[in-house]
Amino acid sequence: MIDPLTGVAVVAAVGAALAFASDRVLRRRKRAFRDHYGTYEGFRTQVDGDEVRAVLAARGEIAAVKVVRDRHPLASLAHAHRYVKEL
Repeated sequence: MIDPLTGVAVVAAVGAALAFASDRVLRRRKRAFRDHYGTYEGFRTQVDGDEVRAVLAARGEIAAVKVVRDRHPLASLAHAHRYVKEL
């Protein structure tokens, strides 16, 4: 049996390690987006707006965001949602 203090220390250590790893993944993803598209405006120029509009009209906003994410995996959910909202 683990005493409470050891349990708290283990949970804190695991939580810190996960936070560090997720921060690294997020920074790496942002860097990949920046390297590929430059800015949000660069991203917008590469998205097929007609395809996204057609999906938006036929199946709705969530499906349109999914199409953007499927075609541009480096784009974050926030970028894809912003793009669809601005159509």
